[in-house]
Amino acid sequence: MTAFAMAMLVCSDLARSRAFYRDVLSLRVGTDAFPDWVDFELGDGQRLGLHPDSETLVVRPGSLQLGFNVDNVDAFITDARTAGVRILQDPYDQAFGRVAVITDPDGYVIQVFSPKHAGAAGR
Repeated sequence: MTAFAMAMLVCSDLARSRAFYRDVLSLRVGTDAFPDWVDFELGDGQRLGLHPDSETLVVRPGSLQLGFNVDNVDAFITDARTAGVRILQDPYDQAFGRVAVITDPDGYVIQVFSPKHAGAAGR
């Protein structure tokens, strides 16, 4: 049986990307082997890995979109904007909840969302 274990992003500046995923998205660092590798624990043994770019591994934004559940999309976007994060799409409502779209430092697209049942009274 095959089980998903890791998504890996190639980064132009590993320290900057490590700070983004740790500080903006509040992910917990699993392995910090800087300057060669950093990964974050996503739960259930799954990880998000960051690898520095090289001759064979290049940054390719647009080839992948990540999604993260946050407690309150509006508050998250306010904090992200203050931190200088690029906001592609301000919060909006969908049938399943509230959504916004940002990018990481290399331009990888990240959707952040709050399901309808989470924080619905605060909107």
